[in-house]
Amino acid sequence: MIVPIAQTLCITTDALLGYDAQSQDDMITKKIFDRMVEFEDVSNPGRSKLRGCEYLAEEANKNPMNYDVVLKYVQNVAGLSYYIDMEGLLSDEPERAKTILEDGIRKGINIIRYCNDSKKINKAHYALAWIYIHMKDYDNAREHVNVLPGLEGHCIREELNMSLVFFEQGFDAMKESAVEFNKLLFDVIAQQIQTLSTHYCYFGSIDEAIEICDWCEAVLQSYSAKPEFVTDTLSWVLRKFYFSKMSAYLRAGENEKAKEICDAYLNEVKEKGTFSDEEYCSIEKEFREQIYIL
Repeated sequence: MIVPIAQTLCITTDALLGYDAQSQDDMITKKIFDRMVEFEDVSNPGRSKLRGCEYLAEEANKNPMNYDVVLKYVQNVAGLSYYIDMEGLLSDEPERAKTILEDGIRKGINIIRYCNDSKKINKAHYALAWIYIHMKDYDNAREHVNVLPGLEGHCIREELNMSLVFFEQGFDAMKESAVEFNKLLFDVIAQQIQTLSTHYCYFGSIDEAIEICDWCEAVLQSYSAKPEFVTDTLSWVLRKFYFSKMSAYLRAGENEKAKEICDAYLNEVKEKGTFSDEEYCSIEKEFREQIYIL
């Protein structure tokens, strides 16, 4: 009687029997994401990213409709594309590199075509843009960049929503809405600061790099004055920011200044307990050995 009952109620047999497909997907996703920790190796981040991609490729093929897993794979391929392009990873195996990048593109396009979650779709566009950039296919990269939300219209949903909440529920409710809006805004600014400081510190003159770093640092300090507006992204962007600043001085041959920045950052995060002991050891190795990790 199970099938006719399900048909009469217009539900699936799984739903009739209490099977929660989403819960199963969530369990699979958590198990896969937890396993990713095993592939982390601060001494060789490129190879670490490669092993993670190979593992996720298998899981994505086994779970093609689990878009969390498939997106994680595409994002890892985007990260791997940096090491292939900038660090020469797999330079002795170009066909293998090409196969991985093309597979990431295919799976990213499938997310864009078939997933109903706009956030995942945007993240797929973002990852594909980076893959194409590192493949030197700038036209395809631009196509994915151009469909992402931009700032030029100033018609931001979250900003208007604050006014909507104010008129509908009052000032106290609006203050809560403002906190959530500014957290999202901080994450955008943090990403911009990381990108800006990285490019200036690696490719600009030392004077340009320090000038932009001083400005970026002032922005971060200003935001940090309102801790309720700051997210966990702060620890990540500070880590990348000081690594870039240290690298700028190293590139300019000012090794003592670079060491000062390295020591000051590591001492600060250790005193504040920003990271776990295991994370701190990894970050210390990253700074001491100047290993850039995405």
